[in-house]
Amino acid sequence: HKEIQKEGESVLNAAMAIYTLEIYSEMLEFVGECDLANEALKYSQSQREAVKAQWTGKWFRRAWLTEDLGWVGEDQMWLEPQPWIIISNAADQEQKSILVKNIDELLRKPSKIGARLHSKGIDSIRGKGQGVNAGIWPSINGTLIWALSLVNGEIGWDEWKKNSLAYHAESYPDVWYGIWSGPDTYNSDLSKYPGQTVFNEALITGEQDPSDVEEFLGHMATSWTDFPVFNLHPHAWPLYDTTRLIGINFTRNGVNLNPTLPKDDFKFSTPLIGLEKTKDGYLGWYNPKKEGTWKISLALSDDDLKNIKSVVINGKESKYSTEKNHLYFYGEKNLNEPLSWEIKY
Repeated sequence: HKEIQKEGESVLNAAMAIYTLEIYSEMLEFVGECDLANEALKYSQSQREAVKAQWTGKWFRRAWLTEDLGWVGEDQMWLEPQPWIIISNAADQEQKSILVKNIDELLRKPSKIGARLHSKGIDSIRGKGQGVNAGIWPSINGTLIWALSLVNGEIGWDEWKKNSLAYHAESYPDVWYGIWSGPDTYNSDLSKYPGQTVFNEALITGEQDPSDVEEFLGHMATSWTDFPVFNLHPHAWPLYDTTRLIGINFTRNGVNLNPTLPKDDFKFSTPLIGLEKTKDGYLGWYNPKKEGTWKISLALSDDDLKNIKSVVINGKESKYSTEKNHLYFYGEKNLNEPLSWEIKY
């Protein structure tokens, strides 16, 4: 373990670093720290190159351990790094297509209630299908839905539904938790007890594997079934991922909207921002604290762009521009009035 701590490298951490350092660089530039901004951006790019090199042809490796132990994630897919690699745009389009297909086939489709952590699980450790051994984690699947929203809204929306408490309630009605609240992790289809959470199976079977004693004491001194509710991930990620499927991305100049939710009509409403889609077009609002002129960008299909008859901003028909599959316009946000807009077909 000490050698792994000394030499190990996480592809997950590297992929997260790409994304976060790019945002950090933009923030530094905004406050005038241009040298630090460039330094952060260069480090982000170095991590991008390191992550790109971990492509196996089917997915990306999970981690490097030591010279003796080598790589983790070559013989089966580990989910954790895959979403962040898509989010950080460290994979090219062909790789993204292959990766999403394999996530769908190996991790999503076999499971009733969201993607499992591994494609096969690990036979050499306790509790296949539980916890870190191919269990189902709302925290990881939250990033997966985010990533899928950038590549395939249909699959992203399906994964959103499969991770909902309602889906768990319908799939496992005899499990009392996972209905109105839930735990950090559920057992996957690879477990003898799918839909439940981590617990010591020896309490049921009466058989304790001597080789599991150290791991048992370290990982399961308290069975998770003692209090399998009030974990925030099953509640928070559906809310956050809704903003990903709506495609809300704030910029220093306003907001970019790239909805990939596969619905003919929907309404998303908050005090800060709203977006509504109907058969007659789109409407929305942006209500930041600061007054001023803000730029709104909305990604649309070619057919939607052709159907536009007018754009109304704060009650007045206004000018707009298009480039590729995006519509752009500017509008004023005043003290007590949000920037409101409507795109009419």
